[in-house]
Amino acid sequence: MAVWWVFQNESFDRSRKGGYLWAPLLDKAGHRKNHWEFVDQVKKGDVVLSSKNRHLIAMSVAKKDAYRANQPDPEDAKLWNLEGRRVDVTYVDIDPQISVDDLVDIFEKNPSENSPLDINGRGKMGYLYPVSPIVATELFERINQTLPVEELITEGISSETAGPVNTTNKRMMDVRLGQDKFRKELLKFYGAKCAVTGVSEVDLLIASHIKPWSISNDYERLDLANGILLEAGIDKLFDKGFISFEPTGQILISSKLTTENIEALGISTELRLLKINPHASDYLKFHKEKLFKN
Repeated sequence: MAVWWVFQNESFDRSRKGGYLWAPLLDKAGHRKNHWEFVDQVKKGDVVLSSKNRHLIAMSVAKKDAYRANQPDPEDAKLWNLEGRRVDVTYVDIDPQISVDDLVDIFEKNPSENSPLDINGRGKMGYLYPVSPIVATELFERINQTLPVEELITEGISSETAGPVNTTNKRMMDVRLGQDKFRKELLKFYGAKCAVTGVSEVDLLIASHIKPWSISNDYERLDLANGILLEAGIDKLFDKGFISFEPTGQILISSKLTTENIEALGISTELRLLKINPHASDYLKFHKEKLFKN
């Protein structure tokens, strides 16, 4: 299963209504574009992330392989040559939408020539781009906080034209189900409250990994001791290494943060973990030694 990123913007509503992705074979001058030709590589069961106005707003699953088809929408036909390539997909909205600005760090850590974002975090001028497996894994982890990804994948691959679940799709569903269970267990362990601030608005709580998902093994990714429930602002500071915690729960604040920023962020050395998993010591030591910006 491959993962793709599509910039749709003005065409999104029409494409979503019609259940398709489409790109021309050639531009008006008769030239090919790599970002259009990527559409030919989309296969049945692939997952596509839809970006509009610097937000991820939907995900979709390809019902079958890409194929040749004329432009399906009269409005878009005014802009492009009629001949093109099409993928029939099942769309599911991401609600709330996710700002691309909150995902830039994932791409910065994992640069790729064909990445949909450039080194400055700006979207490239184009239509469809491949997403590397390591980036896709981290993106799905972020998205899973707003939409259980397994629901989308299950819906797409079980549709009439999608065919049987292959091994890769099954593996992806197992991972997504595991993450959903991981979040539910963390909510239960921390009483549905941020482990630091006590915030209890569930939609603001992030099931964060102490040792990041991207460098954890399969056991560590689903180990409750490697999890910590944090409200979004504290989670971002923890994820970026601007704060960490001693195994005793005492907060550590990076010297990279100015006094003004510390005050503006509302953090202080008086903060600590309100509850500590007794098996989390090694994970907390890893974060302190490897990720904390001392």
